[in-house]
Amino acid sequence: MKRINLIITGGIAASKSRILYELLQEKYKVNVILTKNAKKFVDFKDIDTYSDIFDKDFYYDNHHYAEHIKLAFNSDLNVIYPATYNYIGKIASGISDDLATLLFAVCDFDCLVFPSMNTNMYLNDILEKNKKILTSLSKVYWYEPKYGKLASGDYGIGRAYEPLEVIDFVDNYFKTFNKLSNKNILINFGRTKSYIDKVRYITNASSGKMGLNLMNALKNKCNNLISVFGDTEYKPIINESNIHVNTNVEMLEEMKKHFNNSDIVICAGALTDFEVENYVDKKIEKRVDGNFEKLNLKESIDVLKELSKIKTNQILVGFSLANTFDKEKALIKLKEKRLDLLVINLIDALNSDYNEIKILTKNEELYEYEKMKKDKVVIKILEKINDII
Repeated sequence: MKRINLIITGGIAASKSRILYELLQEKYKVNVILTKNAKKFVDFKDIDTYSDIFDKDFYYDNHHYAEHIKLAFNSDLNVIYPATYNYIGKIASGISDDLATLLFAVCDFDCLVFPSMNTNMYLNDILEKNKKILTSLSKVYWYEPKYGKLASGDYGIGRAYEPLEVIDFVDNYFKTFNKLSNKNILINFGRTKSYIDKVRYITNASSGKMGLNLMNALKNKCNNLISVFGDTEYKPIINESNIHVNTNVEMLEEMKKHFNNSDIVICAGALTDFEVENYVDKKIEKRVDGNFEKLNLKESIDVLKELSKIKTNQILVGFSLANTFDKEKALIKLKEKRLDLLVINLIDALNSDYNEIKILTKNEELYEYEKMKKDKVVIKILEKINDII
């Protein structure tokens, strides 16, 4: 059963949150987190909540001192209903002075945010700025409030969704990635090296941002995730599930170890295409005359191609970086490497936070997407993978 943190903040719409809680309880395991002001609008005294977790008395009532952190790592989704002007301002500014704001700061899973407030507050320039900050985060799903009658009696934007409508949004969220939930996924990303000598090597300019975003997005959406990565701008923690490699050969070895036990294999790595024929197992000394031996290059081992040779029932997803989009070339690559999906991005995506992709399926269906931030791009990719399972 999926686990949801229902975060309730102090707005008029909080009065509907008890109904929302009862509806969620029918399908999900729900933890209720109330802000101090939310208690003025709704009564949850008959159930256990985590609202008093920062109060001194809480720690003398058989609770673990890190229970608030454990709560953040033992959940699948945050539902923030309603999200008030004050709460939105806090989380957009990085403030975490109660459990409701701390959970947003510490969690690496998705948050469905349902703003509700007076129209003038919602159209306020500061709220708009904070909205831009939050919607730029891959974990935030922002639901524009409705237009309708407000608590003030006026009509305008800012009315909260009804509990039954929120339930539909929650259900649809889980359905979007529902087929991934029981899958074992193997992913590679980052740039590899081709050594010239002991200290010098050939590599490329990839930051690894796309792969990092994919890894983070998959953490709470699949049964098991193994990541094999080269150098990246932000290196993940190295452990048995996150494996760092240097070369194409090392990448292939690690991918093969986990390939047969994987349902989905995503190859997003920017691997070297060339390596030197005459590798020197020491530092090449600088010559006084300024002349150096010519470096002869040969083709590096093609990790994706080698994996395609041992493919059985896995869904295999490849990535292609191109100067311009050429559908015919993309189709050749897709067929030669027995891919189920090919994600094509242009060279402009290197070291950028933005990307404009096209996705080609083995049935030759082409999906084109507008330019967007890479953490939003990965959601489109995962949706398409979910569709073909």
